[in-house]
Amino acid sequence: MKKTLLEITQTKNGNLSEVLVNWKNYDEEEVILSLSELKKRNVPINEQMENILSEFTQSKGKTISEIENGFFQSKGVKDYTEYYNSKINILEKSDEDKLHAERQRRNAIAMLEQMDKKQASKDVLYGGLWFAGGLIVTLVSLSSGSGGVIAYGAVIFGGIQFFRGIMKS
Repeated sequence: MKKTLLEITQTKNGNLSEVLVNWKNYDEEEVILSLSELKKRNVPINEQMENILSEFTQSKGKTISEIENGFFQSKGVKDYTEYYNSKINILEKSDEDKLHAERQRRNAIAMLEQMDKKQASKDVLYGGLWFAGGLIVTLVSLSSGSGGVIAYGAVIFGGIQFFRGIMKS
């Protein structure tokens, strides 16, 4: 999935560094924008990162500044700041839609997890009640001395439900 400028500006430093480390998996624009965003944030470039950038520049046959200047000139701006300001003012609707959809997806996942926890608690409670009730009925019935009712259905059902709830929580 191609990262947009909005996504890059909202990405944490470590994830931007990952774009640079795995530059072969991204297109040139994403690499340049990630590097420029890191520079804008004054994140120091360590020796390992310089080696990775060296590989990137060797593959392109240009220096990093030539690549950056060429990219920004092709976009009609002089540098990243100007590019950022021109794009951020015209926030693409698709970016807003993607972010909104991602928020909705995260909210839905959180709601499902919350519902699963509630269901797990209910399973533990009701499973325990069925198990204990079946066990009590069986013990009381057998203690009378003349045989009695063995509530194995309630004991088995309650035990399964109880342990299923324990496993989910």
